[in-house]
Amino acid sequence: MLASYKYLLLVLLYFSFPIQAQTEDEKTHEVEKVKVIAKSDKEEYQKTQSVKSDPSGFTDVIDLEKIKNQYTSLDEVLEREAGIRVRRYGGLGSYSTLSIRGSNANQVRFFIDGVPINNNMGGEVNLADLPFENLEKIEVYKSGTSAGFSGSAIGGVVNLLTKKGKKQKSTEIKLAGGSFKTIKLSALHKNFYKDLDYTFFVLREKSDQDFVFRNNNGTPILNTYDDFDDERENAWFDRYNFMTNLSYKFNSTTVTFLNDFNYRMHGIPGPGFNQTEKVKRKFIKNTSSLGTDTKEFWQDYLSLQTRFYYTGGRDELFDPKREFSSATPNSRADLQQYGVHLVPKIYLLEYHQVIRILAATERETFQRDARDIFHETVEKIPKKFRTHDIFQVQDEIRFFKKRLRLVPSLQFERYVDRYNEDPLKKNLASLLEGEKTRIEFTNYRFGCIGIPYKSKKVLFSWKFNGSIETRFPDFLELFGERGSIIGNSALEPEKSRNIDTGPVFDLQMKNVSLNTSLAFFNKNVEKMILFIPNSQFTLRPENVDSARIRGFEFGVKVDLFKRLRLNSNYTYQKAINTSDTIYLRNKYLALRPLHEWQAGVHYYKKDLFETGLRTTFVGAVFKDRTNEYQNYVPA
Repeated sequence: MLASYKYLLLVLLYFSFPIQAQTEDEKTHEVEKVKVIAKSDKEEYQKTQSVKSDPSGFTDVIDLEKIKNQYTSLDEVLEREAGIRVRRYGGLGSYSTLSIRGSNANQVRFFIDGVPINNNMGGEVNLADLPFENLEKIEVYKSGTSAGFSGSAIGGVVNLLTKKGKKQKSTEIKLAGGSFKTIKLSALHKNFYKDLDYTFFVLREKSDQDFVFRNNNGTPILNTYDDFDDERENAWFDRYNFMTNLSYKFNSTTVTFLNDFNYRMHGIPGPGFNQTEKVKRKFIKNTSSLGTDTKEFWQDYLSLQTRFYYTGGRDELFDPKREFSSATPNSRADLQQYGVHLVPKIYLLEYHQVIRILAATERETFQRDARDIFHETVEKIPKKFRTHDIFQVQDEIRFFKKRLRLVPSLQFERYVDRYNEDPLKKNLASLLEGEKTRIEFTNYRFGCIGIPYKSKKVLFSWKFNGSIETRFPDFLELFGERGSIIGNSALEPEKSRNIDTGPVFDLQMKNVSLNTSLAFFNKNVEKMILFIPNSQFTLRPENVDSARIRGFEFGVKVDLFKRLRLNSNYTYQKAINTSDTIYLRNKYLALRPLHEWQAGVHYYKKDLFETGLRTTFVGAVFKDRTNEYQNYVPA
């Protein structure tokens, strides 16, 4: 397989060489000019943000410095972008997930400074568990897998960029508060010494979240006369975050170190009509990464980035009054993730090309044990292992002074799972060999960006992307959860064929900044994995559905006189079930609204004050696959 990649790379290079075809005299007269342009062009590539590695993709970059005076959260900030849907299960600090353009939450890949966050136990990421106040920017890639990020992404990529020193000295202390005994205290210190930059951050946030809601008393449709106003119980949370960021530069190499520690303790409220009192969850996670960035690695046309990372996490559930489970109410899960990423870039600027490569290997272990009300181990479930190997290559080919760029790419992935069972249940051969599954697949993507008009103040471009993406089932789907979910080792990977296209317009003037885009998208997903009732008390994942999701998204951001910010976005998406099952075919996918609109206006004076208004409209949805009337939620 690696040999075929090398062959493809040579083919791309061969066909791109004629782009620079010239006579010998022309080459002689222009050789110095070409060298100067190539060097400045390379520096431009190296200084720009990582979002530039996906020039044809529809990408949102959220500058958190612009909202640093607001009391907000990660989920609130993300849902302001076009095409993004955040699903919450409560108020501030509650479990929340994100989907992009009608995807499932476990189809979206999350990274922090390029280090993967998703784990393979459940796949989806709880936004409440992620860092926020220590972030500088958020990149949202909507057009699928992007160069430099490991793993295919049917639903897109979210990359969290942490705050770094950058030869700055500053100290910030913030105190914020709100209703329901909400309080947040944070401190950030940036400094540098010679070639060493460092940043330290600490946060404490807590809230009771005992808001008033309408309790339907368990009869939402049949009887509304017994509804009453109730106070939310056991929705509190208390969290801490500590972050260290170091950067040291010598010669042409920059070495970075990141350590991010998160601790959360929070209650788990039951359904509105059956609230809990004592159920709580404790979550601890620490991510460490060591990276290098060498601008000229051996040759001036080659740069190299590396990442070495380790993540350790522990998730504990406490249910002393057996409000959720009458069997083994408590549990503890331990997770480890570690890997190596090599990201070389080859600047063949004389041939109008930039080649980006990712070679990575990642490994993950997961172990859960069941515990009683005293938190003593009752049953130890065998540890599971997953190894993930990735090889990715992207070639950006530029024509007509970068007015037209073609961006073909491919990504090969290999998953090897090993899971252990009770030795008493296995024969001698399988006991010696171990339980293993192995699968390989290749994803493809082709992007194109054309720039009909470009000046110092105005940029008008048109983008197009087509891709094939694949998602391999996670541990929960393959192996299940004792007592509630029956695993299905015969599951096939989900596969998606995606297309998006549309114009982008940028205007940058002294007192006016305008960015607007319109994207049309179509996504065909096959072999979707859903949990189907297997009995009265258990679920079993199956490849049962396929879907077609199509629509468009429009977004506009305006900054006037460095005083007034206006932004608005609208998303229309029609997510239809296309499976062969008669009673499901042509039904709307659950919890995917046709219409979503958000708008905001903010007046601010830098480092002094800010005030504004925001409004949100979410269209009607069905909460079930069969679109029953009793599961219809109005706009």
